[in-house]
Amino acid sequence: MNWIQGSFRTCSFELRRSLTNQRIAVSAVMVLFPSVILGLVHAAPGVQGEMPVEVSQMLILLLVGLVTILSLLLWATPNVHSELEGKSWVFIASRPGGRVSNFLGKYFASVYSSFIVSWAAVTLSVLVVNQVAEVRDPLKLWSVLSIIFLIACVVYGAIFSMIGTIFYRRGMVIGVAYVLVSDVLVANLPAIIGKLTVRYHLQSLGIAWMGWLFPGGEEAVRNYNTYFGKPEPWFNLTCLFVMMALCLGVGTFVIVSRQYITKDES
Repeated sequence: MNWIQGSFRTCSFELRRSLTNQRIAVSAVMVLFPSVILGLVHAAPGVQGEMPVEVSQMLILLLVGLVTILSLLLWATPNVHSELEGKSWVFIASRPGGRVSNFLGKYFASVYSSFIVSWAAVTLSVLVVNQVAEVRDPLKLWSVLSIIFLIACVVYGAIFSMIGTIFYRRGMVIGVAYVLVSDVLVANLPAIIGKLTVRYHLQSLGIAWMGWLFPGGEEAVRNYNTYFGKPEPWFNLTCLFVMMALCLGVGTFVIVSRQYITKDES
C-alpha cells in the first residue's frame, strides 16, 4: 500500500532532516539532564552515601520521564503545524495517501528520536547511580527501564500526534495540559478513571517487572496494590496497545477528513 511505504519514507526523511546542530544540541541537553541532576543531588553536602538506592532509582524514573514527555511534546505535536508553517501541506494533501503517510511517518520519527534520547538518559543515569550507590542488579534496572520508556514513547507519541492533528495551532499547550490533568492528577485517584491513564499502567508494569517503584520497599508496594489494584502485566500491555491504536486511528481519521487552512488561504 502506498501510504505504508510513504510512512517509512517520511520517517526516514524526518530523521535525516532532524540531524541539525540545533536539534543535536537540544537532544544532548535532554540526555545529560537526568544524570547531571542525579550527580549534583548525590554530591550535595549531607547527602553523600545517605540517600537510599530506592530514592535514586525513583529519581531516574521522574527525571527521564520528564525528558521523554518533553521530547515528545517538541517532536510529535507539531506534525501538522510544521507543514502548514513550511507551506508544504498543499503538496502533502494532494498526494495519494499523503496525509496518512505524513501523520504516521512523523509519529514513527518522533517515537524513534524520543526513545533514543530516553534510552541514552537511562543509560547514563544508571551508570551514575551505580557509581554512588550499590544497585543490586544494574543490568536488570537498565533493561527494564529501557523497555518501560520504549512503551511510554510509543503510547505518548500516539496521544501527542493525535492532539497535534486536532489542536494543530496549540498542540504543545494542549499536550502539556493533558499530562498535568491525566498523569499528575487523575492517575493519583484510586478509582476506575485513574486506570484509564497511561501512567497507571506504566507504574503497574514497573512494579511487576522491578518489584519496586516507590521508597519504602515491599510495604509501599503492598499499600499501592491495596489502593490501586494489582493487574497482570498482560492486561496493562493490552490497555496501552488499545490506547495507542485508538489515538492513531482518531488522528488518522481527523487528518484525512479535516480541511486545514494555510496562511495563504487565511
